Amino acid sequence: MTMPGAVPSRGRGGNTSRVPALTALMVVVAVVLGVGLSSALTEETESSSIPEMGFGAAVYASAEAGGYSEGEMRALMEPLPANAAQVMVPVLMYHYVDDEPPPAGPYADGLTVRTPDFVEELEYLAENGYQAVRLSDVYLAMAGLKELPAKSVALTFDDGGLDNYTVAFPLLKQYGFTATFFVITKTVGRDGQMSWEQLQEMVAAGMSVQSHSVSHPDLRGVSDEKLRSELVDSRQAITEAVGELGYAFCYPSGACDERVVEAVRSAGYVMAVVTDKGEVLNPGAIFEIRRGRVQAHMSLGSFAKLVD
Repeated sequence: MTMPGAVPSRGRGGNTSRVPALTALMVVVAVVLGVGLSSALTEETESSSIPEMGFGAAVYASAEAGGYSEGEMRALMEPLPANAAQVMVPVLMYHYVDDEPPPAGPYADGLTVRTPDFVEELEYLAENGYQAVRLSDVYLAMAGLKELPAKSVALTFDDGGLDNYTVAFPLLKQYGFTATFFVITKTVGRDGQMSWEQLQEMVAAGMSVQSHSVSHPDLRGVSDEKLRSELVDSRQAITEAVGELGYAFCYPSGACDERVVEAVRSAGYVMAVVTDKGEVLNPGAIFEIRRGRVQAHMSLGSFAKLVD
């Protein structure tokens, strides 16, 4: 089994020299979020027992854990520039990874990639020279601020199942891969779901944690007030709890329309993903990014077609 080397450095050196710039950047973050990160969360979000880091700590933690420079931090809070580049990066979608599906309803079996299959998929990526990148890396590359490996792949996981931490996370680390995890903030810490402390550990290890809404409704059918709450409250909760700037959103069930897309943009996100019904990754469709669905019991040949 060929093992990849360490994930390329994301510019962690020299962070102390950026302290004044990051201090000023806190003001920008507050404006983008619309409200102070220390504001009280909604009753739904409070039920998740979020371990608040505080406003300043969240900003510094985001820079440190993500290895972002001041310019990269700003870029993750702003629309792509007019001269944004198209990048060719396959984006893959997982849900559960385990030997057996979790007790999460009738669809769990089809959404659970069995552990041996997941290992085989990671081995395929490693042996064929792929390096995993976060969605933030993809966005920064489109903005002209980062170079991506020649063979990049973005791995994403939806719903925040506990197996993401107990099974997928250790294997990703073993192969030197990173990934983006979309969590439903209301369910964080519940039975069968990852906790905030586990998500903090994952972010510290180079993973990214982003929003899959507060409660996973079909956003097309909720009121404007509910829509904003699902987007803004989940973004705030993640930033306060794990120190990640909320730059990416995952539509529940991949469902969106023009109103929802505009609300996501207005809430401060700079990119969003759907399922396998969206658009090819490019600056003109940054809020409807299509992902390749990694299905349960998928053959390795079919998996290879998603990335090659």
